[in-house]
Amino acid sequence: MKPGPAVPIRLARAPGVRGHRLARALGLLLLVLCGWLVWPYLTLWRLDRALFRDDQAALASLVDLPAVREALRRSLDKEVGGPQVPFSDRFIDWLQKGIRRRGTRVLEHEVTLAWVRDQLLYCSPPGAGLGPALSWAFFDDPLRFSLHLCEHSEAPVRVRLRFTGSGWRVSALHY
Repeated sequence: MKPGPAVPIRLARAPGVRGHRLARALGLLLLVLCGWLVWPYLTLWRLDRALFRDDQAALASLVDLPAVREALRRSLDKEVGGPQVPFSDRFIDWLQKGIRRRGTRVLEHEVTLAWVRDQLLYCSPPGAGLGPALSWAFFDDPLRFSLHLCEHSEAPVRVRLRFTGSGWRVSALHY
């Protein structure tokens, strides 16, 4: 008897292999999403620790001073059409004093890391960090995260963190 033509043998996939891959991909996606949602809160914790310990190096890595200055400049310039932020009397007084001392370059000279630190800790008791002043911390959109401090004071402080590619950094602050 002659052998017949060779029939290729197909190995059947084990049931559920495709479903297992999908489950792993979804699990990985969920893990990445959870990490993304937690990351700014970890940055907030690092910011709190840097403020509490008065760690200037850590604070400098978490604050984008040029971006903070630019955000203030845009909100003060009505011609640019930036977000019109209602400023407190405390801010207006600070700005007027700065203009008298420094002229129109007030933001470059007065908005320093020490100034940012003072604004972030404005409502907190000495040595307490951000905790007592924090009333809101959540995403505005996937790349921006906002903090509301001193909510029940005459000059609430609004802080925006922005994702910069290497992490979350303070990019705007007004009161």
